[in-house]
Amino acid sequence: MIDKEADWTLKKVIDLNLLCEEDTAIICQSWNNLDRYLNHLKDCFSKNTLHAIAIKTNPHPEVLKHIVNFGFGLEAASIEEVLMAKSAGVTNDKIVFDSPVKTRREINFCQENLPGIRLNVNSFDELKRIPEHPNFILGVRINPVLDVGSPSLYNVSADESKFGIPISEKQDLLNAILEYPITQLHLHSGSSMVIMKSSVLAVEKLYKLAEEANQVLAENKISRRIESLDIGGGLPPEVLDSESNSIMNKYAEALKKQLPNLEKFQLITEFGQWVHFYSGYAFSQIEYVLKRGEKKLVYIHLGADYLLRDAYSKPRGIAFKTYSQNGIPKNGIQKKYDIAGPLCFAGDYLVKNENLSKPQEGDWLALLNTGSNSFGLWSRHCSRSIPKVVGVDFENEKIEIISERKNLF
Repeated sequence: MIDKEADWTLKKVIDLNLLCEEDTAIICQSWNNLDRYLNHLKDCFSKNTLHAIAIKTNPHPEVLKHIVNFGFGLEAASIEEVLMAKSAGVTNDKIVFDSPVKTRREINFCQENLPGIRLNVNSFDELKRIPEHPNFILGVRINPVLDVGSPSLYNVSADESKFGIPISEKQDLLNAILEYPITQLHLHSGSSMVIMKSSVLAVEKLYKLAEEANQVLAENKISRRIESLDIGGGLPPEVLDSESNSIMNKYAEALKKQLPNLEKFQLITEFGQWVHFYSGYAFSQIEYVLKRGEKKLVYIHLGADYLLRDAYSKPRGIAFKTYSQNGIPKNGIQKKYDIAGPLCFAGDYLVKNENLSKPQEGDWLALLNTGSNSFGLWSRHCSRSIPKVVGVDFENEKIEIISERKNLF
């Protein structure tokens, strides 16, 4: 589906003269694909679930507004993202504030200006900074200390992780819940989790801790209870071919089967990459096609600046497609090329030995499946400008510029 949309988008952008001479690349946001993933996420969980989409995954202001207008919340990993969430129009009770290094000033700002915001503390020390009578929902992040199959770079559940209080410190956690006005428990086991059994077990640990905490509160004649469980995000991207058989649906069903009373708590999720990955794509002009020894190289205007994670760690499944200068897909014999980005950095390659059809100077190269952790991670290396971004409603054949090309100086 995204192939057809990309074909239409590039031709439309060219025909409508949306590009000026300086526009050597353009970033595209698919509203239809974003809606499809948001709808599927909503359908997999109970109606009272708050889905707070991680801002860092795609912080474009118009994307955030779209998500909020859809009825969803936003998860903020910094005070700046909290302010972005407010600018997007979300209500305080749908903002989850998860920064592991909140300052006293930031906590006080929430207390004075954001009644009802959901603030998850990261440590016992942070709890000491909380006002005696917080004007917000206070949560605490738990580290389940489980292997959920995340790549080491994204593993946040090791016993020495900087995130959360290890669940092995259960008695101290229970004591803290008695002492502080905590009503929410939170975990995020990792990104690109592949061991579903462990992911479900992590939520089960959180659930059991909440049950035990409520029992202890009752025994101590304290009326307050743990009311909400924030289970984070972390599922890997997937193509929604068969939505009833999706990874997301299997995860939700596994939670229901393992924890049939889970809905006694309000559930909160924080999915980002799963929602955005297939909802974005980009195009770059091909500047050079050269030969270096036995290698054929294609040089383009998007590289480790736009796809920092892919260049520095491991490519995440980007698909490439060549188009003529007029935006017509190029077919025919394919040969292998290394695709190099524009930065003065030896590792600035998007992929090596990729099959492409007759790339030439002035042609366009599509980079499909780049909707997550790309625009939001834009690198200042070489200070290249952030390209123009267009929003695409393919189903209704509408396209609009949602942000102009932006210099970093």
